[in-house]
Amino acid sequence: MNDRSILRAKTGIIPRRAAIAFLALAATVALTLAPSAAPQASTIVALAKIREAWVADLRSKKLEPILKFYAADAVFLQPSGERITGSAALRNLFQNVMATFDSDLTLHSQNLETSGDLAYDSGDYQETLTTIATGAKIASKGSYIIVYRRQPNREWLIVQHVWTGTPPAGA
Repeated sequence: MNDRSILRAKTGIIPRRAAIAFLALAATVALTLAPSAAPQASTIVALAKIREAWVADLRSKKLEPILKFYAADAVFLQPSGERITGSAALRNLFQNVMATFDSDLTLHSQNLETSGDLAYDSGDYQETLTTIATGAKIASKGSYIIVYRRQPNREWLIVQHVWTGTPPAGA
């Protein structure tokens, strides 16, 4: 053993090259394991596009496309507190709304976040419903929350959809 080896053994000093190699390895592992902002950002963009497509489909009365945004067991909570559950009930709800009214719904998202396979979009809405039969206009506003769940095929579907506020008269 030379003097340098003895000094290292006695003092526990790690050679400079070994320390640099260890730090480089630790930095690489930390960067690899750190959560990436890019996947979350792309998910946020995808969910915002779903929200906007949902609004466009409602305005243009596209029943089948709007229903495809919902999971089979999805729940829609009306401002009245009525709970509408499942595909058949949602189909009936949207058929009735589309047959009775024209909508100019606008959503203003305040918060859109994800965590694992769940996400939520919370915000405010304004809507004027025009009764098709009479042309009467019904204005309403309130808040909404949409809860999404990522499916095994990686598709995001609505599992809970909530409207708050006072239901418009006649709706």
